Amino acid sequence: MTIEIAEGPPDWLLELIAKLGNQFRPLGFIGQLGFRYLAPEAPANTTKRWLIGVYLVPYELAGGKNDGASVIAGFCFNLHPVIALFSPLETLEWRVPRGYTDGLSGPEVWLEGRLNDLPVQLHIYADCPADELPSLVMDVTTNTLRAK
Repeated sequence: MTIEIAEGPPDWLLELIAKLGNQFRPLGFIGQLGFRYLAPEAPANTTKRWLIGVYLVPYELAGGKNDGASVIAGFCFNLHPVIALFSPLETLEWRVPRGYTDGLSGPEVWLEGRLNDLPVQLHIYADCPADELPSLVMDVTTNTLRAK
């Protein structure tokens, strides 16, 4: 599935992204949270639900043997508080495709139902889209961060 970035996300969506961000627990340094969405009325959206994809943005390593590499740390994600946001929750699945197509299509948790009385399909991806560039640089020699 390809979810494109749209301009001017509604406030409820920004609040949801903040709540989701609080559920990530890093297994190493964790970068920024990225998201893409399509409103139900978007021409490319055939579901007529809010399509929301959430993922960690990669960061770049500086110094050391992996200088210049883009990485995403491992993480744990607490689903319990997210499930409680839906009323009702119609679908909760862990999906692991054997091959990626493009964009947001990797391993994911898929939730579908009503959130704030809106029809929502939420995807929490293990990987970021191929076109997502690092926005932070981690200097491995000083263990400091800077904007890219």
